[in-house]
Amino acid sequence: MQKFEVDRFGGWTGKHYDATGFFRLEMDERWWLVTPDGNAFLSFGINHLHADLWQQDYNDAAWKVQLGIDDLHGEAFAPALKAWFLKTCRDYGINTVGVHTDLPIVNTPHPSMPYIQPIEFVDIPHYKNDVPDTAFLDVFSDTFITHCDQMAKEIALPARNDPFLLGYALTDCPLFTEEDCRERTDTIGGARRESRVGWIRRLRNLDANASGKHAYVDKMNEIYRGQINDFNTTYSTHFDSFDGLLTAENWRPHTDLSNSYETRDNIEFLKQVVAQYYRITRDAIRRYDPNHLFFGDKLNANTDSLDTVLPITSQYTDIVFYQMYGRYEVQKPGLDRWAQITDKPFINGDSSYTMITDTMPRPYGPVADDLAQRAKWADTFFRNAFSRPQFVGWHYCGLIDAPNLIPRKRGRQHSGLLDGYGVPYSDLKTTLSACAGDMYTIAMGG
Repeated sequence: MQKFEVDRFGGWTGKHYDATGFFRLEMDERWWLVTPDGNAFLSFGINHLHADLWQQDYNDAAWKVQLGIDDLHGEAFAPALKAWFLKTCRDYGINTVGVHTDLPIVNTPHPSMPYIQPIEFVDIPHYKNDVPDTAFLDVFSDTFITHCDQMAKEIALPARNDPFLLGYALTDCPLFTEEDCRERTDTIGGARRESRVGWIRRLRNLDANASGKHAYVDKMNEIYRGQINDFNTTYSTHFDSFDGLLTAENWRPHTDLSNSYETRDNIEFLKQVVAQYYRITRDAIRRYDPNHLFFGDKLNANTDSLDTVLPITSQYTDIVFYQMYGRYEVQKPGLDRWAQITDKPFINGDSSYTMITDTMPRPYGPVADDLAQRAKWADTFFRNAFSRPQFVGWHYCGLIDAPNLIPRKRGRQHSGLLDGYGVPYSDLKTTLSACAGDMYTIAMGG
């Protein structure tokens, strides 16, 4: 339970700054989010309020009782679920609606909690098994600029005056590096995943009419100082000039991971691609909404993505928005390292601690031996992370269990703060509500 006086957004009234009418950032010995009313704010959020989790055959009867309605598919469902959700958040001290949430439910007829608005200009998330090559759009093209402008106009323009909006997040752990894109025998869904082409292999194999191909050739020309023979030595090719590389379509569909020069080339071009992607998307959003924060992608810190692109993305974003599943001692070296790269604040936008149950034999995330250990891991992360001057938010994954009784969760499950019937995991509730109650004391070094 909260042990401090808060404003209508959940901000701590004990530390006040200039009010601008929108969420912003303030550096005052540590980083703070600042509410539209001017009060210090740290974000303890929750993800995965998805209506279908409450509408399953196995838990239908329980939720009719919990929500006090007779039909989970009727008009009364959404407002009843929202009311239950808001009460549950108050019980746990949760003050933010995370990016992976059914926003029409929680924001209808109007927002009641700070939230993050997803805006996925590119559909290349880590969790999908079927990301086609064409999803890696040519970010250097005029078509991409138009695409981003239209999407920002549709999503950002209507939200520009919403005081409850924290900011905009892009793709969920986008596939950036070769590590992200490689073949895997085990994925979140449980099935084998083929390798994906990725941005570098996609753009370098386009034809000479593609802007992305021109950008790739220009970068190679720069790296090799105009010496095509040196480029040929790296790639075992026989181009007469860089113009020959420009006109070569589908010339290198695979990457030789043992070739250190090719790896270097790919990373250098990836940085250029990401910079272009971030510049275009940020500018598109701010063209229609100059009032809210730009989070960028939720970067995958469980692969090499965040370490690879953070020096680029942090030049464009207001916050480092990342995802990392791991106990605090696992995340700490990364947080220490990233704090040396950028002076921006950090939010872990999706992580949790799990345990195995009869209906959740393969939960996603670090698996604790029992509930007590699970609660201890959460407590340790919360208190240590929020004591860091750069850390301003943790968004928990997720709200209720998604067990294998749900058809789409049979391969892999997600653990919640409550079971699928709405019964809280008592140790976890006690721990997290206590942590949330101490959040500002922790942040101030107490």
